[in-house]
Parts: sequence; structure tokens; C-alpha cells
Amino acid sequence: MVEPGNRASVVVFDAMGVLYEVGDDETELLIPYLRELGCKLPEADVRGLYRRASLGHLTSDEFWAACGVDGDDATYCSRHRLMPGMKALLEDLAALGTHVACLSNDVSEWSRILRQQFGLDSLIRTWVVSGDIGVRKPDAGAFLALSELAGVPLDQMVFFDDREANADAARAAGMNAVVFRSVAQARQLLFPNR
Repeated sequence: MVEPGNRASVVVFDAMGVLYEVGDDETELLIPYLRELGCKLPEADVRGLYRRASLGHLTSDEFWAACGVDGDDATYCSRHRLMPGMKALLEDLAALGTHVACLSNDVSEWSRILRQQFGLDSLIRTWVVSGDIGVRKPDAGAFLALSELAGVPLDQMVFFDDREANADAARAAGMNAVVFRSVAQARQLLFPNR
């Protein structure tokens, strides 16, 4: 748990369910989109293909083709919404010069589109995406890649993730980790005197 008032060198956010509103993007966004396009694959097969794409084993074009549809990255990504209040929190952190990072299990192409769509590249300095590094949370390798790419030891980071398993794995790797419940909760922990 983060000690109130204990400043971290790097503040790290998960993407789905933290930066973006929907936590289970496969169930709530991806599978419905595929069904609208006529995909008949069983859900388990879609999830397997998504996992491969989120590990960088398939490009987004290869993923759509394997699902038997003419999917469009931009159309799919337009279904995401930024978590209410998150952009203001990121702007406040940026105003203080805080190094902000994102550690996300996602398809590389979709991650890039989403951060451009919501103007996050100027607010989040380090992006560590499973599709780029070939490993997904809660695997310890994801946290080690984060440390390497951010150039900061894990014990100098605070990590917000909406999934308990990921927060537990982050703690096991040496990070301060919080199960994300709301932007207000994150703000209170990061700015305890405001």
C-alpha cells in the first residue's frame, strides 16, 4: 500500500479500467464489435487470438483476419472512453513534472491509436505495452521491462491497476501497488495535502 504523502519517482497507471473506462475490453467492447461484423468464432477462440495479439504474436490486421472479419482499428478504438477525471489528474501530475508511465496489456496498434485519440502522449512519458514487449501482466517480466524502460527501480514507483492479481504481482516485484477504485482515490493518495 502507498503511504499517504510518500512521493514516488514514477507514477504508473494501467490502461483498461484505469486510464480508460472499460476494464474488461474483451467482453464489453471487442467481442460485441466482432459479433457486429459477423464473427462466428467461439468466444474462447477470440480470447486466444486476442491474447496472441496482445503478446505481439499477431498484428491487429492479422488478428482481424484470423477472426474472419474486416475489422478497423480506428473504429474499434473509438468505442473506448477516457476515465472521467483522469485527464485532469494526468495534467496535474505533469504540471509537477512527475514522471508518469503506463503499463498495459494491449495490442500495440490499438494502444498507439488510443493514446493519440485522447492526447495522452504529452502527459505519459513512458508506455510499456505487452504487444511491444512480448509479456503480459501479471508476469514479473512486465514489471522488469517497465523498470528498464522508465530507468527507475521498481521500489521507486507507485502502480495503479484495477485488477487485484496485477497489484499483487507488482508488490511481489517490489513496487508500491494500489488496486484502483476511482480517480478520486488515486488523487487522494497522490495529493494527500490537497
